Amino acid sequence: MSDRSTSQGRAHLGRGLGRRHAAVAVLVLLLIGGTGCSKGSSEDLGRVPIPTPPPSPVVPTASAGHAQLVAMGDAVHLDLGSQQGQVTATGPALDLPAPSPGAAVPTASKGSITVVLHVTAGNQVLNADALAVTDELGHTVPFIPDAPSATASPGHDAILHLAATFTAGHSTLTWNNAGKPLATWDFEVELD
Repeated sequence: MSDRSTSQGRAHLGRGLGRRHAAVAVLVLLLIGGTGCSKGSSEDLGRVPIPTPPPSPVVPTASAGHAQLVAMGDAVHLDLGSQQGQVTATGPALDLPAPSPGAAVPTASKGSITVVLHVTAGNQVLNADALAVTDELGHTVPFIPDAPSATASPGHDAILHLAATFTAGHSTLTWNNAGKPLATWDFEVELD
């Protein structure tokens, strides 16, 4: 018998080389897999998911006792019990004079707001008396409507134009129903 140990003899016969190849293969796989994972992870570090917008804008619903505050130009769905509809206010369309060199920026301008009421069933009256415009100090902005009221019915929208003089700054238009706010549109008047 030889003075070599049994394990050295097995390695000498080539069986130990299979283990070495397997260990090298595992090491190579770990390095390749680890590199791929760390590369993907480092690219994602610090990223914040950005939600996609809804397919169509969400229209808030106003009902008795549940008024809505929206930006000028946004629609408000109306739920008045048996009466359903939508109201939109746009503007103000300002009559700004052409700027002249060295002239001061105006502090006020004439303009108009348009209110459109659309109903799906029945009739709904849009009264100019139920509308109120206020400036950023809470002062009432007097306006002259093109009609005292307009009636909406299916297929025929009620439209009112409110002419007023608007000062620069923040303002609101509120539609009151039965003496309580139903919808308020928030807007900014910029004259510069």
